[in-house]
Amino acid sequence: MPWSDKHSFRDCPWCGLRNTRLTVANTDQNFSTRTGTSRYWATLGCPGCGGAVVLEHSAPQDDDDTVFLAVPKGLEEAAAINHVPDDVQQYFLDAIRVLSIGVPDAAVVQLRRTLEAAAAHFQIKEKVLMRSIEKLISEGYVTKSFEPVLHHIRAVGNVGAHASDERVDNGTAERALRFTAQLLRNLFEVPGELQRISGVQSGNLPSQGKR
Repeated sequence: MPWSDKHSFRDCPWCGLRNTRLTVANTDQNFSTRTGTSRYWATLGCPGCGGAVVLEHSAPQDDDDTVFLAVPKGLEEAAAINHVPDDVQQYFLDAIRVLSIGVPDAAVVQLRRTLEAAAAHFQIKEKVLMRSIEKLISEGYVTKSFEPVLHHIRAVGNVGAHASDERVDNGTAERALRFTAQLLRNLFEVPGELQRISGVQSGNLPSQGKR
């Protein structure tokens, strides 16, 4: 089956332009692997920022028109973290979405909420977020080295939540996003993956964590 133009309708992974039609430069570019099998690629461009996106798609002779891989990945896919509870994941994804459309103030507020929701999953529900951060550290859920990171997320979230002359820029929000991702990996992904490994080593099926 030939390339389908439906695959050109996607979010731009560079500038975050959503639900747009990327410009198709070419399709069915055939590259052979060392074993002689073929991989087919399409090159597209964003009409907003000019960023190029490469998609690996099914062969022209195949019965379906599947896209297997996009390079680069979109923000949400690139920031995917395993084993994160649904409510925490939702706040985190909301932060990514509003950052991708250029609202860093709103993004850092959602990151602050992500931190609050993550703490609540360890039965830490202090009225003041700073106290929750202190408990996460004192009870051993994160190491002391994470303290500046947690306070940074809290502080920029405060700036984003209140009307003032001080605004959060994209660079600050992106840094807070990376810090939050590291925290979620530390709190949820690493323990979840270790549990899966323990299940395999003990001869049990691995637990079905959030993928």
